[in-house]
Amino acid sequence: MLTLKARLLNIFTGNNFTNQQTGETIKGKTKLQLLATVPLKNGEYKNQLIDLAIPSEKVAMYENKINEDVEVEVGVLGNDVRFYGI
Repeated sequence: MLTLKARLLNIFTGNNFTNQQTGETIKGKTKLQLLATVPLKNGEYKNQLIDLAIPSEKVAMYENKINEDVEVEVGVLGNDVRFYGI
């Protein structure tokens, strides 16, 4: 398990998705908008915005932490490193 440490800027719900074949509408996921400091190979750092989808039952853990540094347990998808909240 990995932990992502970053500043929590916002919590928002993504757009709903409608399946074109079935017509079923899937509710948008709740996401944390995070500002992470990422080290570069040359020793410098850059700020990177990360929109991280999290399970709806975990939203309450972060609601009162806007503009604070938070730690979020994440998993990784694919070779290009995409995070998702767990």
